[in-house]
Amino acid sequence: MDNTVSAHSGALIKGLAAIVGEIAVGVNGPFLFGRFDIYFPLAVLMGVGLGAVLGVALASLGLAIRHRKPAPAPAHQIPADAHLRTH
Repeated sequence: MDNTVSAHSGALIKGLAAIVGEIAVGVNGPFLFGRFDIYFPLAVLMGVGLGAVLGVALASLGLAIRHRKPAPAPAHQIPADAHLRTH
């Protein structure tokens, strides 16, 4: 079985992360933004927006880490003591 994530799966993961972020931070929006004397529904809206942005950012970071490719090998290797050798 292939261990890669297709483009559609990546979009689904980001969408689910946005929903989880909206729920987690949106519920805490009045607590986070209420101290600034902001109207309650506006504090919830700001929490939902912040949660969605954080969810998508973390999911994108996770997918980027999962899909990173190893660094290419050098074209040729020069031994550390090559300058000391005599021919």
